[in-house]
Parts: sequence; structure tokens; C-alpha cells
Amino acid sequence: MFIDIPTPEKILIIFNPISSVGNTRALAHRLGEFLVHHGKLVEVSESEKKMKAYMRSVSEISAYDLLVVVGGDGTVRKLLPLLSETKLPLYVVPGGNESLFAHSYGMSANTENLLKALERSQCLEQFYGVISGNGIRGAKPFFIMASMGFDSLTVKRIGRRKGPINDFTYVWCGLSALASLHHPTVTISVDGQVVVDSQSGYIIVANSAAYARNLQLVPSASPSLKELVVGFLPGAQRYHEMIKAWYMLRRKRADLPLQYYSGKNISLMLHAPSYPMQVDGDYFRNRDIVAGSMLEFSINPKPIHVLIQPHLSVM
Repeated sequence: MFIDIPTPEKILIIFNPISSVGNTRALAHRLGEFLVHHGKLVEVSESEKKMKAYMRSVSEISAYDLLVVVGGDGTVRKLLPLLSETKLPLYVVPGGNESLFAHSYGMSANTENLLKALERSQCLEQFYGVISGNGIRGAKPFFIMASMGFDSLTVKRIGRRKGPINDFTYVWCGLSALASLHHPTVTISVDGQVVVDSQSGYIIVANSAAYARNLQLVPSASPSLKELVVGFLPGAQRYHEMIKAWYMLRRKRADLPLQYYSGKNISLMLHAPSYPMQVDGDYFRNRDIVAGSMLEFSINPKPIHVLIQPHLSVM
């Protein structure tokens, strides 16, 4: 759904100082200077480490007309509850290694494109997913996807490192994950019906088709829909990851033989042993999911508003 909004005049820019190669601070301030030059009131602030820190600032942040994030998908994910609560429009300048959110909407660091988006002043209503379950206090948000497999093993290793993350970090941690690759054994239910019963394989629960430079493992997923899509690859092998890497480098879609199921509520029971999960590129809660846990995936009832550009085609 497209929504017309008043032209944003008061803008908050939040940057993640450790995203990508660590140049987001300078980029955020340059962007702020550009907007001030065009008559906007701008404040630049460093991102918070914890999601709950943003919720303490709901009334303060609600005073702005637009939130511009300079960072990656992990930075956006922490802001999702705040954005759905305040209905504050969002624009993202890619500052992470992937920045799937920004790229899926055609957003970039080009200041003229941002200016055009401000002039158009139109938002797209988009939904995001939430994760709840055993040992999870409250509902944890995600916008792109959650997965268990090679991705989560790699992200777990990346999560142990400190400082900015670059392509070399992904390659090194990926090789380590590939050497010890194994997959979880799960039971998956969609809207109360069991679709995968105690099988081992690769799992991805997607809210968006955006994935790893146009790899599109779950092409039917869309944040414009109030449902999620789970993809399952039974008996996943190392060569499947090699295929994914090959197509990712070529920026093409990888047509792997995944089984797909869509619905409003997806349940996942993890059987022994425990296993890591990655959510929007982050190691989920910095701990593995304990064997015997039941995870619930659903759509948050309140959408977020994404400031769009004139050339956007709806996902």
C-alpha cells in the first residue's frame, strides 16, 4: 500500500560505526550536511547496541519526520519495533556488507536520489516477521529471513570476531563453516499442519526474496504480503553451498531443489543436537537454539513505512 506523507523536514540520521569497513560515521555526517544545505533540520546519532534502548526513546524519536539509517540489515532489524510503533518513515543508506534491505528498494548513498524521495514523499507499507518460542523473552523481529545451515554456521563464527566486517571475514569464516558443515534435524509445521517431519536439511524462513546478491532462494517471499515462506532442502550437501557461492558471484538466482511452504504461522521444532540460527545476517541472540526448542515465526500486525524513490517497482 502506498501512503502519501508530508514532506519530511526534521530528519534523524542513525549510523552503525562498525558496519562494513567502518566508514559510516563520515558518510552519515556528509549526508547530514547535504540535507542541511537543502533546508532540512538534521540530527546525526550513533546506533544503539540493544534493541530495547530504542524503545526507551519512542517519544523523542517520534518528533522526527524521517529516520535515515546508515548501516546494514542488522541495524535495521533492531529498529523495526520502534518503526512499527511510531510509523516513522524509513530510508536506508547501505553501510553493511550485504545491506539487502537498502538494495531491495534501490536505495544507495546517492544524495540526489534521497532528495528525489523526499520530494516525492510517498511511503510503502511493509510487514516484517517476529520470532518467539522457548527461552525467548518477547518477540524478536526480522525483515529478510532466518535460516539454519551453512549460513548460520558462518555467521556464528563471524559473531565471535570484533571490529568491522568485510568480504575477507565472510570468506574465512565460510571456509571454516564448510569444513565442519552439518545440518539440523527439524520438524516444521505451517498453520498447524506438519510439512517436514524429523528430517535433516537446510532451512530458511523468509519475509523477503532479497538474499545474498540476488541469489533469491525464496523468490515468492514479499514484505508486502502478510505471510511467510519456509524453504527446506532435505539432505543438503557441501556441493549445494558451492552452487550457491557460484551463482552469488555471478549475481544470478540459484535454482536449488528446495521445498516451499507458505503461511501466516510457521513452527519449527529442533531435535538434537542444538544448532545456531542466523537472522538478517546476525547470529541470533549470540547463542545456539537448544535441542527440543520450539520456535514460532509469524507476521507483526503493525507494518513499517518505507520512503520510496520514483523508480521503485513494488516487491
